[in-house]
Amino acid sequence: MFGLSWIESSSPALAAGTIQHGSGSHTIRAPIHDPSYAKWSRLAFQEAGKVYTLLDYKYIGKSNVAPGVVQQQFRFWVKKDGAEFPLIVSIRYDPVTEKVFTILMEQENRGTLRIL
Repeated sequence: MFGLSWIESSSPALAAGTIQHGSGSHTIRAPIHDPSYAKWSRLAFQEAGKVYTLLDYKYIGKSNVAPGVVQQQFRFWVKKDGAEFPLIVSIRYDPVTEKVFTILMEQENRGTLRIL
């Protein structure tokens, strides 16, 4: 199992915060760039985590599914009732207002893997 966390920042250059690696009096600060899908990734984690134990995840991509509708997709490896399986989380929203239209979670059947 793994743990994830996000650090909010008002600086666009350091949108997700900083990594600090210190040894004695030496500290190295490196920016963590918040990818364009970070907001949607957090939402996908939040929603999938309500139902499943999350083991791993991968960002699949962004697509325009209709005029004024964008979709972000994530593939999670999840566990529920002792079974592990892939789960696709699709978030559809208005790209201007960022209003969420739907969040769809569907178990991915290994025999019907889609190229997205």
